Amino acid sequence: MKKYFKFLFVLMFVFLLAGCKVGKNVTKCSLVSDQSASNYVLKSDYKIYSSKDIVKQVETVETVESKNNTILAYFEDQLKKQYKSYNDTYKGYTYDVTNKDGKVVAKVTIDYTKMDLNKFVKDNPAMNSYVDKNNNITLKGIKTMYQSMGAKCDK
Repeated sequence: MKKYFKFLFVLMFVFLLAGCKVGKNVTKCSLVSDQSASNYVLKSDYKIYSSKDIVKQVETVETVESKNNTILAYFEDQLKKQYKSYNDTYKGYTYDVTNKDGKVVAKVTIDYTKMDLNKFVKDNPAMNSYVDKNNNITLKGIKTMYQSMGAKCDK
């Protein structure tokens, strides 16, 4: 009996550690934009977490590579301002932007369950193409949006 409870405890602990991502589908998209003429390359990787074709969360890693420190400082500043503004206005954003070794890296998580999607869609009418009637971002919609920027998505 003790073994059974021990096994049950370990199983519950594993599910607690896994958190809210248990039971969600994960779709990955990636984009490389070579802006060599402007002295930088932009790479973006997206992990889209969805449930029943509704996007719950997106984790993004955006990397700007350049040998020009002025370009890197510009992107670092702009990304920090952009994500701060989005979080102040719509909520749901957590982000970390670093600038080192010739790369600016922005690690961003957008939690659509905490975001004010009604305000976001109202402020960005083009988003109507990517949401359902309840202003939930659909998996099909977000993949279409990323693909329109040149990203390649799995599934």
